Amino acid sequence: MIKVRSILDKSLAGICAFLLAFMTFLATYQVITRYAFKTPSTVSEDLLSYSFVWVSLLGAALVFGKKDHMRLSIIPDKLTGAWGLALSIFTELLIMVIAVIVFLMGGKDFVGVGAIQASPTLNITLDWIYMILPISGILIIAYNILNIIQAVQEYHGDGKEEFQ
Repeated sequence: MIKVRSILDKSLAGICAFLLAFMTFLATYQVITRYAFKTPSTVSEDLLSYSFVWVSLLGAALVFGKKDHMRLSIIPDKLTGAWGLALSIFTELLIMVIAVIVFLMGGKDFVGVGAIQASPTLNITLDWIYMILPISGILIIAYNILNIIQAVQEYHGDGKEEFQ
């Protein structure tokens, strides 16, 4: 499981870093074309918007995997042992249900709608853009499963060294 998490973390971090560098390049290009040449680029504006959506959703999946998202820790910090494990599993399952409903089911609908919409500047159908919703949903669910396995292993004393 450690290798799976490590591969997911490194892959997502690399993709997010690439997208951020790409967005920096696009924003710089857009500023130069707008102010220096007085001809703004609509292609770079659309690519920048779509890249922002992708980096946001992939970053959200990465943050859920690392458990760095915002959370209220009043109750979880007080619970230990079996109750702490139960709350941890319940939280992961709740996030998983939300990911299934919003990202997978809702994302599937968006991809279907995007298949009949086209980006006028990029000349592509928007299903390629909306595809990030189910992809990030799958990643969040995979991280939920890994987090549940980690919580159970830590509770039983297995793999404490592996997950630190």
